[in-house]
Amino acid sequence: MRTARALVVLVAGALAARGGAPWCGHLAGAAEAPPHSLAARAQRFPPVTSSRAIFEQEREVSLVDEVLRASGTIEFRAPDHMRLALTTPEAMTIAVDGDTLTVLDAQGTAVAVPPEFSGFTRFGHVLTDLMLGGRGPEQFREEWHGPDAVTLWPDDAAAPFSEIALRFASDGPFATDVVLRERGGDRTTIHLRPLPATASPPARPAS
Repeated sequence: MRTARALVVLVAGALAARGGAPWCGHLAGAAEAPPHSLAARAQRFPPVTSSRAIFEQEREVSLVDEVLRASGTIEFRAPDHMRLALTTPEAMTIAVDGDTLTVLDAQGTAVAVPPEFSGFTRFGHVLTDLMLGGRGPEQFREEWHGPDAVTLWPDDAAAPFSEIALRFASDGPFATDVVLRERGGDRTTIHLRPLPATASPPARPAS
């Protein structure tokens, strides 16, 4: 699990460094949404409460020569559930359900959550908000590049990411590419390919 853990920790650690500052999303009212905004774009499509996708992640780290890669499936369910099932470089499942974080090994057995995963719950909340309709991290301003691409710039110089870029499918509400750039120059790129919705939501992890 060491290689897969490293991929997760590199992103989660950046969020953990944020400490107690607010990183939850919040939704602007429909009447207040500017013409180009995450909220306005979400209003172009029927409301969604869940989504599933195949993901491929590329992690570029300043202290590592090679690009770290991971792939698997990712699932979101409003308001605050994300389930990441890694298949490569090794099998591992990470589930965020509200404030509960569960880690499962390749056999599906719950294991102790490593302390370095502490930022992953916040990361799950942010990504779920971005995927399921018009909610971005607080204290970020939006810069749109046409109707389907946006860069989020932080107002706070202490924010863990210097920018978050999203590209959306032109015919749907979901992002197909997410790029997270960190203050130190590290970059994580996530490519998403939507999957058909499941007939019923997955069981919530045992507490």
